[in-house]
Amino acid sequence: MLADQKILCWIMKGPVEYNKVGRDIDYKVLGEALKYDYKSTFYTIEKYYSRYKTPPSFKILEEHLADDYDTVQLVTILQGIDCDETEILFYIDQVRDRYNAELATQLSQSISDSADGVDLADFNANLVSIVAKLERLRRKSVFAEGDFCQSVEDRLSSYKYTEENPNAAAGVLSGFPEIDDYTFGIKPSELMIISGASSSGKSLLMMNFALNAWMGSNDPTKPEQALIDDGKNVVYFTLEMSKAQLEQRMDANIGDVRHKAVMRGFLTDGEKDRWSNSLEFQRNYDKKFYIVDMPRGSRTIDIEARFDSILAEFTPDLVVVDYLGIMKPNRDFGQDWLEVGHTAADLHEFCRSKNVAVLTAAQRKARSKNAKSQFNDLEELGRSKMIGDNANIVLLIEQRDDELLREDMVIHIVKNRDGAKGEVRLFKEFAKSKVSSIPDNWVTTMGSENAVK
Repeated sequence: MLADQKILCWIMKGPVEYNKVGRDIDYKVLGEALKYDYKSTFYTIEKYYSRYKTPPSFKILEEHLADDYDTVQLVTILQGIDCDETEILFYIDQVRDRYNAELATQLSQSISDSADGVDLADFNANLVSIVAKLERLRRKSVFAEGDFCQSVEDRLSSYKYTEENPNAAAGVLSGFPEIDDYTFGIKPSELMIISGASSSGKSLLMMNFALNAWMGSNDPTKPEQALIDDGKNVVYFTLEMSKAQLEQRMDANIGDVRHKAVMRGFLTDGEKDRWSNSLEFQRNYDKKFYIVDMPRGSRTIDIEARFDSILAEFTPDLVVVDYLGIMKPNRDFGQDWLEVGHTAADLHEFCRSKNVAVLTAAQRKARSKNAKSQFNDLEELGRSKMIGDNANIVLLIEQRDDELLREDMVIHIVKNRDGAKGEVRLFKEFAKSKVSSIPDNWVTTMGSENAVK
């Protein structure tokens, strides 16, 4: 228990020391990992710091704990202990390793209980809880740190490289110049959210984004074209539809053929040619589009576990999750708006910790029948403000009264952390599971020429 005492002694020294511990281990995890006798002292220090932004003195700590004789005695012991900067990380690791062993024992006992006939639902709930704790235990609170002035040469070198290689600064591009002009792609460690009403095409737009990123400049319907090596590796987590259903939509999109004709087996000769060419492209193309079919209610820790195993095969450039609203947070919160908000936070932490671009979708608020105007901003994200807070880029699909009769899709860029906000239009080709740039001969004025035939 010396490690527990050393840590408590250290965080009592001042705000700098307190925050040094917080950078190495999440404080919620630390509270769980400390031995029982030290928990009340720790939580008193933490509560005091959250209010005054400095740890209490030993005298104030004793006053707060005056009703607990044993804990007051512990405070007296702490005053006789010292810890310096060369020791603290060692003692944090000791507590972390001890707690890791305790969780491993809990997991082993849970597995043993399940073999003895304990309710499977209880086992699964316990397993998820233990895995979540293990995940938080190994997660660092800081992704990078350092003196701003000491990174001057690194930043100068980075700029010179970008100047000589302008495209190197691009993230994963959507394949839609209209959107990419604003965002310059999703960068590693960024989260993009596409929001739209039910049946607005948000999942379809997301799939098109992923396919465009995967194909790069290649046109799979043209077999004479040499393969161009500018595509990206994509991992696509589908929670809403099956792998087979998603692949049918992808085949229609890549082959530029009707989805219904692929599904029901009545492709025309011309469509068969294009589809055959697209399948041949898929056979020969070396970029990965890896689909993971997961159940509704999956958590980010489940996605991360699969992601880590996929890393043994290839390195993904883009992770797509379809979609946010049918996931669960890594731990339960009981209220719907908190659940979906913390799921967005979990996904954001995932993309940061894995340094990978992540794309997902979220539901837009349902419009009232009596609504007289159209709002297109972050407030339109459904269920939780936390969704927008945890995204780097948010695209909002406009919801018009006559949307089903419109050929165009209006998209508002309502959050763009590294660029401007704005509005773009794309062309709906839903019959082919496609969204594309507006054709040159398309007339933007609403009229019979733009009505869906």
